Amino acid sequence: MYVNSLYAKMLQSSEQRKNMGFDYGTDGLVNKFFSRRMYLNPRIEEFLNKMSPAIVEMTESVKKIQFYTNFTIDKNDRRLSI
Repeated sequence: MYVNSLYAKMLQSSEQRKNMGFDYGTDGLVNKFFSRRMYLNPRIEEFLNKMSPAIVEMTESVKKIQFYTNFTIDKNDRRLSI
């Protein structure tokens, strides 16, 4: 399905989605893996805060691969959280 097609616009206007999944970008992913005690050391805290965007990007790239290889889902649809 094309991004600007009439069919895509009809589907988007009529759907109401719930439970979209965890938002990695705003909530962070690294702080879910490590203990709060690790963040007491300022060097380790700085390192983990710098690593967080890279890990989020790697997780999102796996989602992109899943969309691209799945033939039943439109590869341009980013509303799904697999």
